Amino acid sequence: MSLSEKYEKKVRPYLDLIDSLRLLGVEKDLALPAIVVIGDQSSGKSSVLEALSGVALPRGSGNVTRCPLELKMKKSRQEDFWHGKIKYRDTERVITDPADVERSIRKAQNELAGALGMSEELISLEVTSTKAPDLTFIDLPGIVHVPIDGQPEDIGEQIKSLIKKFITKQDTIILVVAPCNVDISTTEALRMAQESNLTERTLGILTKPDLVDRGKENEVLSVINNKIIYLTKGYMVVRCRGQQEIMDRTPFDEAIQKEKDFFIEHPHFRMPYKEGKATIPKLVKRLTHELVLHIEKSVPQLKEQIQRVLAEIQTELDRYNSEPPTDPEQWRDFLTDVSRTQK
Repeated sequence: MSLSEKYEKKVRPYLDLIDSLRLLGVEKDLALPAIVVIGDQSSGKSSVLEALSGVALPRGSGNVTRCPLELKMKKSRQEDFWHGKIKYRDTERVITDPADVERSIRKAQNELAGALGMSEELISLEVTSTKAPDLTFIDLPGIVHVPIDGQPEDIGEQIKSLIKKFITKQDTIILVVAPCNVDISTTEALRMAQESNLTERTLGILTKPDLVDRGKENEVLSVINNKIIYLTKGYMVVRCRGQQEIMDRTPFDEAIQKEKDFFIEHPHFRMPYKEGKATIPKLVKRLTHELVLHIEKSVPQLKEQIQRVLAEIQTELDRYNSEPPTDPEQWRDFLTDVSRTQK
């Protein structure tokens, strides 16, 4: 068994445990370990998730992510295998063609949030593929600064409120996606992590290094080297498919090779590559390592929380005795007791 196969064998059981608990609705009462992806609108967030998952996600002008999207990726050992499944509300559908993923997500968002609104209801997309890594993400809507026609005036505040609900959970790793060609200090998503004192759980992902103006490269390197806004987990940089490559339907495998060539050949950005801080494959390796460490650390506390909740439920059940009384004279006392425990 290769080193990567041994690592996958260790990773998958942890992720299956967390996914099964989330499916059972345990997250309503307990905080489950997760990787949450946030960023300002047009930060390149969708491009990063596309590159990680190998499937096309909704794109376009405006805010294309309008509901929390749980993206569960599972690696298959079958050659050339791909299978998808989408779940939301009371709907569950199988997706047999990767090309149908984007349309399925848009349909789900329209049903949950209307044409332009936002919803806090979760959409779950599961992708099992030969090329997928064993990772689970929760993608949140990009932060909007100016609402478009038809959107609520407070759409930006709605999104920030939703983001805060997710990132303030102690068992969450936060990925803040920001483009290289803007001032990192103006990134609202990063500012939210700072204001909530969450920088120790935050990893910065820089996108669009190919759009950096000549002469600005050293400023970007300073960000990557954690010298501008310090994050305990630091920063990584990736180059995903550009608009022309998307229009040309450049395959993800080819885009990954182009990304590698870009960093190797770039006079400034070759150094982050050599240090393991650049490209999607190295990001996958880093995220897998971070998530496993995070879950391992969380499991003992999670076990205690589950045992405490079970004990509380058992105590409540014991109050009902064994079954409702058969004597009509005892019904009033029984119903009063039931009513009291429900309050």
